[in-house]
Amino acid sequence: MFLRVAVNIPSEKVFTYSVPEELENDVLVGKRVLVPFGKRKMTGYILEVATESEWDDTKDILAILDRDPLFSEKDLLFYRWMSDYYMHPLGKSLKSILPRGIDVESNSWLSLGNEKAERKLTLTQQEIIEIIGTYPSGVSTRTLKKAIKKNNIYDDIRILQGLNLITVEDRLKNPDVKRKMEKCFSLTDDYPRDVKLTEKQQEIVDFLKERGESSLSLLRGTFRHAPSTTRSLERKGIAKSSSREVYRKPTEISLIGIKNEAKTLTDEQKTALDDIVQGISSATYMPYLLHGVTGSGKTEVYFRAIEEVLKLNGSVIFLVPEIALTPQLLSRVNEKFDDNDIAVLHSGISQSEKYDEWRRIQKGEARIVIGVRSAIFAPACNLRLIIIDEEHDTSYKQDDRMTYNARNLALVRAKLNSVTVILGTATPGIQTYYNTHERNFRYLHLTKRIDDRPLPRVDIIDMKEERTAAGSVPIVSRSLKEAMEETLQSGKQTLLFLNRRGYTTFLYCLDCGYIFKCLNCSVSMTHHIDDSTLRCHYCNYTIKAPPICPECCGYRINSYGVGTEKVEGEIKSLFPEARIERMDSDTTQKRGSFVRILKGLDGGDIDILIGTQMITKGHDYPNVTLVGVLSADTSLNIPDFRAAERTFQIITQVSGRGGRGDTPGRVIVQTFNPDHYAIQRAREHDCLGFYADELSIRRELSYPPFSRMVNFRISSLQRESAMRCASKVASIARQLSCNGNMENKVKIMGPAEAPIAKIKGRYRWHMLLMGENVTTLHRLTRNILANTKTTDSTVTVDVDPINFL
Repeated sequence: MFLRVAVNIPSEKVFTYSVPEELENDVLVGKRVLVPFGKRKMTGYILEVATESEWDDTKDILAILDRDPLFSEKDLLFYRWMSDYYMHPLGKSLKSILPRGIDVESNSWLSLGNEKAERKLTLTQQEIIEIIGTYPSGVSTRTLKKAIKKNNIYDDIRILQGLNLITVEDRLKNPDVKRKMEKCFSLTDDYPRDVKLTEKQQEIVDFLKERGESSLSLLRGTFRHAPSTTRSLERKGIAKSSSREVYRKPTEISLIGIKNEAKTLTDEQKTALDDIVQGISSATYMPYLLHGVTGSGKTEVYFRAIEEVLKLNGSVIFLVPEIALTPQLLSRVNEKFDDNDIAVLHSGISQSEKYDEWRRIQKGEARIVIGVRSAIFAPACNLRLIIIDEEHDTSYKQDDRMTYNARNLALVRAKLNSVTVILGTATPGIQTYYNTHERNFRYLHLTKRIDDRPLPRVDIIDMKEERTAAGSVPIVSRSLKEAMEETLQSGKQTLLFLNRRGYTTFLYCLDCGYIFKCLNCSVSMTHHIDDSTLRCHYCNYTIKAPPICPECCGYRINSYGVGTEKVEGEIKSLFPEARIERMDSDTTQKRGSFVRILKGLDGGDIDILIGTQMITKGHDYPNVTLVGVLSADTSLNIPDFRAAERTFQIITQVSGRGGRGDTPGRVIVQTFNPDHYAIQRAREHDCLGFYADELSIRRELSYPPFSRMVNFRISSLQRESAMRCASKVASIARQLSCNGNMENKVKIMGPAEAPIAKIKGRYRWHMLLMGENVTTLHRLTRNILANTKTTDSTVTVDVDPINFL
């Protein structure tokens, strides 16, 4: 018997190993094995079981590490597709996908040998001998290294081993040590009835008769004398002890926004649900776009669809883009469904909790999986439905290591498993909306809010007209300040949104609002203050920052940028009596910080919440009546062809947080470019009008959805090395494109320095491939990578890139 095995190395190769006869009965696809790999021992993943090998000298596997497979063959088919499409080696992909809690490692174990030292040893070698001698059963190299204050002890270990002063063996770290066990007691089947019991013993016997097997922790919480009494009962043969596994559950769900009221579906909700239920019942691939205005009741449609799936004994994967959205969603899910049916997967829970949740899902004990993008890989049993809430959100795309897009993978997994997928949002992505016309996505539209509540009024403030006493542009306009004062006086709440996504500096004209854009790429140019230039980070087109506006010939050229901390200070000075909180990446690093802030907002303990992207979507707080967008231009002018789409989505989404209760909402948008079509369409709540505008521009420039992209990322510790490598990659790309007759099929843009030119000490460049045929793009990309050899730079690729910064 032979195995095809993937290991965690930066190569797409799969390796063949033979199976010793005594292990053959335990072999299954999806289990991990310990394999010899050169001079090392590594964990591998069984991909295939074969009866013959193409090699004559295959090595045996050393051990099988799992009792049960970690993934099924159907899961593996999905993982293979993902690995191939995003060009990330399968072994490394599996290492990233599976929770860390299931890692099993080989660890060297040291014991004293039989020989005595016949030569003088170094101080470190003597210390190693002394420490090992204090452990009769031996000690691990990890423990030894912690005890000795020296970076490298391995040379000394090898010398001592060669002198037979110590022995070294490999031991596996037992996977069960990651499992939490608890002691339990129950009555024996034929316990003696004639034994005289004390009053305390009788109390526990009566309790066990009524409850059956009970944990020691439960008994200890009920009876003060439990530990000693249960030991006595066990000695008398009346009770018996056993151990059982206890799943570690994520932190108890905080009830946020729970109203406990029955919901009657609107006619539009009923129509959408009927269509979705029909898709679920068909057991075929059915993609739906559920396009509902903010507050239209999309979540209730999700819940009714989940109920239908559970009736069929199926499971559901429910994705949200941000951890910040999970507390309120979990509150609502927990209100609606059995807590034991719910599993949570995101980075805010501990590794041990994630490990236990994964195994509950794998065993079919949890049928509703809620999580962020990585939850798309959950080993759900009998998967019948995938829900992608806020499907337009860019957080579904991972930017580093395995650069996958969970939204796109949800569609792939749904197709491979013949299940229904719902893409829900108030602002569909351009690609998704386009697919309703070109890819047979079913389009379901919820046009009205629940109870016919009105959408909030959106006012646009032209910041070119706003000045402080010192003549500078204020953070808060006069209109927004007055509206905040009124909101505070009425006892309502305010959300202030600042989009830090556009943290590259842009130039604008104070007189006419003109924004400097690239002549070739139709994206905003980034202002580089150090050399006073404007640069396009797609094609590298560069000009000197002009002193005069080319639109109105004005001289008042200015740059703009502000952070949440500065905004918080300004708001506190304007409203010293108000209860103000900030919600961004800095204030939500600690575990539980999301819940604390959202509970404060839900409980009325916050008057003004200042936040970034994470406050713009999904949250439902009826007391929020005013929303302020402090600078629409920061997203409108990032160097990205999707800038208008992002701006429209952000304004629409953050507007939707207001007016969800009985009081109508109001939104104030501050901008230097009030006539831009994205801002005007957002003011009018006109999604379809915006899509018509944007698709017309994209079609003319051949940007997605009318093409596909692959972004090459080049980085190095030396700026010259990064630049040199980028030029080399571009030269290879153009040569291969020419040789393969691809000049008219693939457009090569760049190389250019990345907008954020240096991160963590590494200088960054990129080069973009664009073409209509994804197969052609993939073939050219693989050829470029195969022909690029570099020692001082790193070259990676991002398929279907979202982030160009």
